[in-house]
Amino acid sequence: MQILVLSDTHGRYDLLRKVIFEHDSADMIVHCGDGEYETERFLQEHPEFIPRVLQVRGNCDHDPAIPLSRLIPLPFGHKALALHGHQYLSDEFPENLVRLAHVNGADLVLFGHTHQRLDRYTDGVHLFNPGSTTQPRDPFSPSFGLIDILEGGILTSHGELRPSPGPFEGLFGWD
Repeated sequence: MQILVLSDTHGRYDLLRKVIFEHDSADMIVHCGDGEYETERFLQEHPEFIPRVLQVRGNCDHDPAIPLSRLIPLPFGHKALALHGHQYLSDEFPENLVRLAHVNGADLVLFGHTHQRLDRYTDGVHLFNPGSTTQPRDPFSPSFGLIDILEGGILTSHGELRPSPGPFEGLFGWD
């Protein structure tokens, strides 16, 4: 099973759509918050994706129908906890997410908010932040995540979003 993970798209429907269509073979798409409007627009325009898309509410999202977190059963006995993460920023971050995963029986935590990539394995838990698809706050390009759930474990990776050549080339400081 492959999961496409997005976060912090902040109104950029064009980029959300681009990443989803470039990875439309993913079995599941998880948006970790701050993308309520563009995710809803995408699902309205492409209802065939509805069964595969899960989202959680970020601090910039306002629809109370979108949950703050989701516990997602995965193949081979794995379980993911998806949340935005803004509620858990403290001096203990991200270790507090490991404790939260243990309490919920999860071995994978998907989160956003920081706009910074993170891929760490600690105390039996994968902590994974895909970074921001639109506004990275680290030295990397805008990004997303791909996670493969296998019988032997969980494989995580980040992908970079590169602009299409055209009138906006160079707008984000890319070469």
